Amino acid sequence: MNGAHKQSIEEQEKAKFSFSGATLYGINAVIGSGIFLLPKKIYSGLGPASLAVMFGVAVLVMLLSACLAETAGYFDKNGGAMQYSKAAFGDFVGFNVGILGWAVTVIAWAAMLAGFAKIFIITFPAFEGYNLPISIVMLVLLSLMNIAGLKTSKMFTLTATVAKLIPIVLFSLFAIFFISGGVSKGNFTPFLQLESGSNLFSAISSTAVYIFYGFIGFETMSIVAGEMRNPEKNVPRAILGSISIVSVLYMLIIAGTIAMIGGHIMQTDAPVQDAFVEMIGPIGAPLVSYGALISIAGLNIGESIMVPRFGAALADEKLLPADLGKTNSKNAPVIAIIISGAFAFLLLLSGSFESLATFSVVFRFFQYIPTALAAIKLRKMYPDKKVTFRVPFGPVIPVLAVVISILMIAGDNLMNFVWGAIGLVIASGLYFVFHGDKLAKK
Repeated sequence: MNGAHKQSIEEQEKAKFSFSGATLYGINAVIGSGIFLLPKKIYSGLGPASLAVMFGVAVLVMLLSACLAETAGYFDKNGGAMQYSKAAFGDFVGFNVGILGWAVTVIAWAAMLAGFAKIFIITFPAFEGYNLPISIVMLVLLSLMNIAGLKTSKMFTLTATVAKLIPIVLFSLFAIFFISGGVSKGNFTPFLQLESGSNLFSAISSTAVYIFYGFIGFETMSIVAGEMRNPEKNVPRAILGSISIVSVLYMLIIAGTIAMIGGHIMQTDAPVQDAFVEMIGPIGAPLVSYGALISIAGLNIGESIMVPRFGAALADEKLLPADLGKTNSKNAPVIAIIISGAFAFLLLLSGSFESLATFSVVFRFFQYIPTALAAIKLRKMYPDKKVTFRVPFGPVIPVLAVVISILMIAGDNLMNFVWGAIGLVIASGLYFVFHGDKLAKK
């Protein structure tokens, strides 16, 4: 190995995320627009009792994260659920999970691009009507930045994460001191406030889906594991650490908002901003508004790193043509970046933020379920493998995660299973196109 090549490898390794950087990356991948835009939706179905559902969703996310943390410990490269499913159940299952997973991540990125434009216009009303151009400019800039190399993207990701956490952490700290006052004012009573004409199960289901939207993205670190230093050790720790931090922040933000403005949440489009104004005065509104804008910008940066590498990982595993995984001198998968950007562009032309976000949330579960099952299978396949984290209680937690995931899919809309089946048929068809020769040989 010549000196120049060795230096290049060392530079690429330094450009990767450390444990602390990986944890910040995980926090950034989760905290986006949801916590700022969804309190009204979260509150509307159950009132203050939505906090109990939020706790339940946080538990579900921790269960899924635990499965993800264990399976991540078996690998040191990109791929996430696709990688785990392929290793545990073979190429056919891995291919289907991978193709559907890549599609979902592209949809989610398109939703985040549309969401960025929406929040940008709320913050700067003079740009009303320019939603699509703003989203497209963001898409092009992030794609170019990604092609320029991970080091550039990493710098912007970590900077945006720290910047957006400032108002979120401030709000959460203030909320600790104001919650008791909200209880005294009666803003948490009655605790359960069902909407007229709804039943408890449907209200819990719809509220849980909205809350879960705020948590999507926690699997991102496993997809880009190859961009982390010492991934077998750091990725599991960073997954569990980032989700724990996000769960606490979310609970404090929703509880603090209810404490400050109670039922007024239903009369405002900016409940968190209004609550912060009640806490610290007029400066609270712009703090949260700019924080929301930085937050979703940072999330878009994280998505721009993760989405193409999902596609490139499929090529690296020989599930898609090898050219898709080729990288430039900056270790950026250029073709995957261009293809991901092109599909995101088409989705921006065809869907709104709300429709894209809803679709991406439910279909994330079709990634989580095989990951939970893979945790059981990989443990049997590699009984002597020393992993950083192992899910306790044997198969109980993975099975529980699968059952709750199925209930979440069904609770939102039973048609989700039909759409999932259609996606599976399309992905299976693509497998026969690319790998029919393997089946013929068998």
